[in-house]
Amino acid sequence: RALGPGAEPLLRALSGARPPAELGALLCNLSQAPEGRQTLLDRSGCAVRRMLALLRWPEVEMRRGVVGALRNCCFQHGK
Repeated sequence: RALGPGAEPLLRALSGARPPAELGALLCNLSQAPEGRQTLLDRSGCAVRRMLALLRWPEVEMRRGVVGALRNCCFQHGK
């Protein structure tokens, strides 16, 4: 919601059965902004659970992007 209507398709793609390979890099870039980190760290935890599952993905680009996104989320301060 904080990122506008563009965040919803990304989160839907994240929870899909076969997310596109470019999604990892996109998540990494998204998580660099405070609003992006807030969206990924929503209280429901769905995005974080799915990103953790993608750490076992066979494609290196996806894993690299997800690791970067999770690392960036570690810099989000709780409010």
